[in-house]
Amino acid sequence: MEDKEDNKTVFGDAEQMTYHDGVLEGSTVYDGESGSGYKSSGISGHKRTASSDRRLTSQVSQLQYNNNRVALDRSITGVVDLLDQLQSENKQRPLFYPTSATPSSMLNSKKAHLALIRKNSMKTAMKQPEDESVSGDSEELEDNHLKILKLNIKLDHNSHFSNLDKSAIAQILDDKITQVSKHLLSIKERIDDTSSKVFVTGDLNSGKSTFCNALLRRKVLPEDQQPCTTVFCEVVDSRENNGIEEVHAVPIGVEYDIKNETTYEIFTLKDLERLVGECDKYSILKVYVTDKRAVQDSLLRNGVVDIALIDAPGLNLDSYQTTEVFSRQEEIDLVVFVLSAENQFTLSAKEFIAAAANEKNLIFIVVNRFDSIKDKQKCMNRVLEQVQQLSPETYKDASQFVHFVSSNAIVDGLPDDDDDGNGNGSGEGSSHDRDNEPHPDFDHLEESLRNFVLKKRAYSKLQPAKTYLINLFDDIEELSSINQKLYLNDKTEMSKKLDEISPIYEESLVQSVKINEKIEAIIEETSHDVYSNTKESIYKTLNTVGDHPVVTYPGILHLPEYVFDTQEAIKKNILDSVNEAEQYARRQTSNAVENINTLAKDILKDDYKDEKIFRDDFMFTRRKDSLTRQIEAPLSVFDFIDPSLEGFLASLGFTKKTTDQVTIWKNSAMSIGVFALSRAMSTGRVVHNVFQYGSFFSLRTLQYLAIPVIIGVGVVGINYLVSDIPNALPRKLALKIKYQVQEMDYPHQNSERIAKECRKVLKYPARDVQSAFQSCLDKHYVEREKLLKDIKGCDVASAFFGKLLKKAVDQRNLISSLDLETPQL
Repeated sequence: MEDKEDNKTVFGDAEQMTYHDGVLEGSTVYDGESGSGYKSSGISGHKRTASSDRRLTSQVSQLQYNNNRVALDRSITGVVDLLDQLQSENKQRPLFYPTSATPSSMLNSKKAHLALIRKNSMKTAMKQPEDESVSGDSEELEDNHLKILKLNIKLDHNSHFSNLDKSAIAQILDDKITQVSKHLLSIKERIDDTSSKVFVTGDLNSGKSTFCNALLRRKVLPEDQQPCTTVFCEVVDSRENNGIEEVHAVPIGVEYDIKNETTYEIFTLKDLERLVGECDKYSILKVYVTDKRAVQDSLLRNGVVDIALIDAPGLNLDSYQTTEVFSRQEEIDLVVFVLSAENQFTLSAKEFIAAAANEKNLIFIVVNRFDSIKDKQKCMNRVLEQVQQLSPETYKDASQFVHFVSSNAIVDGLPDDDDDGNGNGSGEGSSHDRDNEPHPDFDHLEESLRNFVLKKRAYSKLQPAKTYLINLFDDIEELSSINQKLYLNDKTEMSKKLDEISPIYEESLVQSVKINEKIEAIIEETSHDVYSNTKESIYKTLNTVGDHPVVTYPGILHLPEYVFDTQEAIKKNILDSVNEAEQYARRQTSNAVENINTLAKDILKDDYKDEKIFRDDFMFTRRKDSLTRQIEAPLSVFDFIDPSLEGFLASLGFTKKTTDQVTIWKNSAMSIGVFALSRAMSTGRVVHNVFQYGSFFSLRTLQYLAIPVIIGVGVVGINYLVSDIPNALPRKLALKIKYQVQEMDYPHQNSERIAKECRKVLKYPARDVQSAFQSCLDKHYVEREKLLKDIKGCDVASAFFGKLLKKAVDQRNLISSLDLETPQL
């Protein structure tokens, strides 16, 4: 529906147009008039005339113009969508922006090298600082073939664009995409606008206002040898203002609406002398003038299309105005760049033309004040050489787009513009005779300008949009191609790395299980060993502590002290055995810690840091006097009596060697006696032996012997028992204490305590090893998961850029196929 409405806008209702014998009849916009077409009296008698051919050409041209405009509108909508997708991708995964440093061709020319050599020579000889106008304070971004999406960043001499953080570049690119998207909407509005805007700009004092006056054949805009125009002046045909000549001054920050007088202030043309200098108050001056010249001579009132002539402030007036000029050129259809024949192209001029070339491959170059140059051919050659580098398409058709004129020669012959505000000034055709004076160079410029704006309107109006879109699609294509290749290469590299990490990760898992099993085995083995040693040590002490006196016997008078000392000594021996077991446990634990650390270092290598120092003296710091508090051995008389043959012989003064021999004989005699007794008691011999031996022991004999024997045995026994107290008491006390200790389960409790302490201590290095292994596993796991995530991201990104690349190529080919040339019938 939108396309049909567009067709109706340009052509009128399709029902009012007919095609008759090769001629379209109906409404036309040619020369700004409507025609009825050629009405033939009959099909057979119809003849083609020049008027009908011209009308047909105009109609076909308008049809082609409208189709191309609609195609460009659709392409703009499509590329805005592509930029939105690119912007979203850039926010999610920052784009790679190419930064290969390559000097531009303009700066890499032979003359540029010579100028650099001369500059360096002068610096060396004169020891003067480098001039800022030559060196600059910015870094030209690398020649990465990008045009529209090229980032312009001011950096100091020690900085480099490629050193910027990736996120910073992504943010700058995001802002650039937003800027381009807004500009695309401006382009869409521009190509939908039926009027054309001619933008006249140039360096300071290059004669821009004089050139505009020469085109108008009126002294409308103020002129001065010093820069005077600081506000944009848009000269428009007064028919758009009801035929009234006046100036509408639009304040800064206000959007102009001719129907709303609150959006502007009204002045006369005479006030322009003052208004052009008030850039701090007004953003633009709308200058409505009347041109009474013939349609074929007038640029504003041409009978084909509405044209606005914009006189811009000079470049380098100040940074703000220069920026405004750069931004304003993006809103117009045709650029006329005026430069002084004496100064030619300055650095600002080159930067401006380079920026404008992004969408306008054809620019009118007007070399003003050419009459003041002596060696005109040399000047022309130098200008054309620079044009060839700055705008190759303009150079190819230099005869139509590069003009060497003297605007003063036209303006000087014009009278002052005494306007009364109603279009009745002397400029209304009073200089008609002077207009007819020959100015071949300027006349050729005017003719070229009219032909390009009017006869090649489709090219002048739509070609900038087409060029901009092609350049933009080229940029998207390059960014998409580079990023797609980059992501595919990254995926290949990450896949290789993943193939290397995965076996390491799996092997680490297996090693982690194995080393944990080995460490647990070391801990259990050490704990079991310590437990067994402790229990064995305590039982050994309990079994042997009463075999010998444990303290010196002070005599019968100090028996209570001896009893107490003996008890404490027995307890101390038991505690000493526990201490010895603890010392053994410390040694075994130290060895186990060293074994665990060695095992971890052998497997983990540098990933295991043994920074902790093991202190075995911190083990078993708890008090162990509970045995003294818990054991109570009540004393009785029988604790002093524990007769034995060995003790008896010792009390009689026999040596230990003799005592040992007697013990052996005793054991042998007892064996013989048992054997003889068994023989004697067999088969009736017992009775016989009793009667036989009983005759030796009569009653009287026994009476004589009983008393002395009893007294002797008593004396010897008492003496033996008293002298045997140092041996009997320790044995009896040891047995009592041993019984109580066993009742308390003291050996097991202490063995369990010491083994538990060792197990607890060994858990610390075991946990350190486990933590080191877990950290190693986590590192491999995180790296592996990150690679998997990045590979997936590479797949998504490469697929995205692949689709974006295809869309950009298809759209570029579609736009490139648009034919903007006027059809010839």
